[in-house]
Amino acid sequence: MAWVVGLNSGSSLDSIDGVLIDMDFDAEGWPRLKGVEATAEIPWPEQVHNDIVRAINLDMRIDELCRLNFVAGAVFSKAVNAVLHKASIPASEVAVIGVDGQTIYQEPPLRQKWVGTEFRNAVEAFRDGRLGCTLQIGDGAVISALTGIPTISQFRPADIAVGGTGAPIEQLLDYFHYRHIAPVVTLNIGGIANIHAVHADQNKVMAFDTGPGNILMDRLAQTKFGLPYDKNGTIAATGHVNSSVLDFLMTHPFLRRDPPRSAWREDFSLKYLQMILDKFPAVEPRDMMATMAEFTVQAILQSLHRVPFLDEVSFLIGNGGGVYNDVVINSLKQQIPQHIHFVLSDQFGIPAKSNEAVKFATLGFATIHHLSGNIPHASGATRFAVLGRVHYPPYSTDFELDVTQ
Repeated sequence: MAWVVGLNSGSSLDSIDGVLIDMDFDAEGWPRLKGVEATAEIPWPEQVHNDIVRAINLDMRIDELCRLNFVAGAVFSKAVNAVLHKASIPASEVAVIGVDGQTIYQEPPLRQKWVGTEFRNAVEAFRDGRLGCTLQIGDGAVISALTGIPTISQFRPADIAVGGTGAPIEQLLDYFHYRHIAPVVTLNIGGIANIHAVHADQNKVMAFDTGPGNILMDRLAQTKFGLPYDKNGTIAATGHVNSSVLDFLMTHPFLRRDPPRSAWREDFSLKYLQMILDKFPAVEPRDMMATMAEFTVQAILQSLHRVPFLDEVSFLIGNGGGVYNDVVINSLKQQIPQHIHFVLSDQFGIPAKSNEAVKFATLGFATIHHLSGNIPHASGATRFAVLGRVHYPPYSTDFELDVTQ
């Protein structure tokens, strides 16, 4: 067995989720999640949060971004110490930390321009977008130095380097954890929502973003209600879906892209939301919130029907902060095919709020054992790849971070 820490900060930027899990290998040689020992959640310091938003909005000089990379690493390390403090487990007993970092920018590959020869001239293929790119901050060397634990960071680039989308990147966790009850579909609703269609045959596994998760609702809550988000869907519950707005939202070009596909904040940006508000100025904000919630639902439903073995799927397994939005989930339950039961990942031993952190813990565990972290059929990659960058701690760490600040 091994203690493994996983960290996640998603596109919603609400907090860093940390988890301590117990892992080993099953009889088939796959990683096995034995249990979740502890979870912790720490907010981004306000100034760091604001700087990350600036970076994502491309409003930051390169020297500032360089500094922010190290600052974010120090904040991630505080989350590690917080979860270990909660579990009363010393850092010396932890095998590895898995942390992707905070994504600042991501472009999926332009599949429609592929001609099968991209890797013969990778320089031009990366320059013109036929191959994707990604950038995460939160330097793994800083995290390792401040915690004294080997740290694996930045898992996405290795998948992108072999032609994959780099996101979503949960296929390893879902395959080993759910393959015995497959076929099933998992649904993560973070800022962006994504599904993983798990099949016992790896060549049938799918993973792709469905479209907006919480991101448009969060932006609307912030701009029209002065709230960070619509907690539990309370605002949306008081509004009514506007069919004209919903029909227009469903024409978003992202929804026409074929899987595997990856979305990013700019697909559903503040600029996009403002365009919607300007186009439909007579729609009341509460009705707009209800409509944005239903947009998330309809994008998920449309995506589910892209799974070729959907008729065989018995469970839709939900996780992520968006599963606590009652309006979204109640609407989704009413509209999914009758043979599919919606349940939370808690039912299968993974706390829904911590699923993303468990994912990165799993990838870190796989990397230190030289196992592939991607599934090519799911990400569109041309090859299996060991994901992440490995950072070893200094020979001695003779201090502990203050986890109370």
